[in-house]
Amino acid sequence: MRAHPSAIILAVLLVSLVSASGATLQRVTPAAPVVTPSGVRFVLMRSEARSVALAGSFNQWSASSHPLVREAKGALWSIVVRLSPGQHAFMFVVDGVWVSPPLAEDYVDDGFGAKNGIVVVR
Repeated sequence: MRAHPSAIILAVLLVSLVSASGATLQRVTPAAPVVTPSGVRFVLMRSEARSVALAGSFNQWSASSHPLVREAKGALWSIVVRLSPGQHAFMFVVDGVWVSPPLAEDYVDDGFGAKNGIVVVR
């Protein structure tokens, strides 16, 4: 199986960012939502964004109630949200535009021509 060209570019970019900043790979690696002891961690790489929010079935698809925080160098946005056990659909809202998550445990059609990400809290 061949890697998608955008995945190769992303990997090169991440290695460059890690090398230039001295940061650890775990800190800057984009990933599907991860369940942590504090809640579910959502991340999105968008250096050009002015604002990023998390919208989903857990917040009645509010485009403003869960803003992500830009990490130090400006490319990575993140938030940790406490979610009840179960399956939750989500999307990101970047500068007012709804964006399907690039990485998720699974995906479902959103009914508007895009995909909602799915995160499962066990």
